[in-house]
Amino acid sequence: MTRTYIVVEHPTDAAILRAILPKAVLEEAKFVNGQGRYGAESMARKLLITERLPTVLMIDADAEHTAIVQEQQQDLDFLLGQAAAGIPYQILLAVPEIEVVFFQDRRILELLLGRQLTDLEWHLAQQQPKALLDTLPGGSSAFVTQTLMDLEDGHREVFRQHPLLQKLSQFLAAQRNLSDPIAS
Repeated sequence: MTRTYIVVEHPTDAAILRAILPKAVLEEAKFVNGQGRYGAESMARKLLITERLPTVLMIDADAEHTAIVQEQQQDLDFLLGQAAAGIPYQILLAVPEIEVVFFQDRRILELLLGRQLTDLEWHLAQQQPKALLDTLPGGSSAFVTQTLMDLEDGHREVFRQHPLLQKLSQFLAAQRNLSDPIAS
């Protein structure tokens, strides 16, 4: 039974979240592919209006500057708040993009890459993680696909500590608890 929708920009985003987050957290959540940023925003509003279920909108900020991210957050909060009419929702901006979760731990990333990063690469990659991954053979999509197939439980635990994934897990847990008749 679907109790919460998670709207993402691309199927790869959903694959990352499914591979990293515990199954128990996601068991009553349904992923919806927004087919890009604006499609995801529109889909989240539509789901709030038509389905009347808690909804998470997770999109890339495509920016790192705090003022820009805050402005995006405020604009999206205004748009979704109007559609929600009391239904819980969460806007999660991946700063700068969702691939940043793989950069939670340098040692693990280097293990996954099969090489050490220079300090400059590490610094730049935290600002533009996808750009670094796009320099690899096959690009970022090949890295994500291979990484998700090879992911060890210990790596999942480290990636789960990323603030973005923590916020998502907390929201989903709160929705499960709110709709649990025993907890209510």
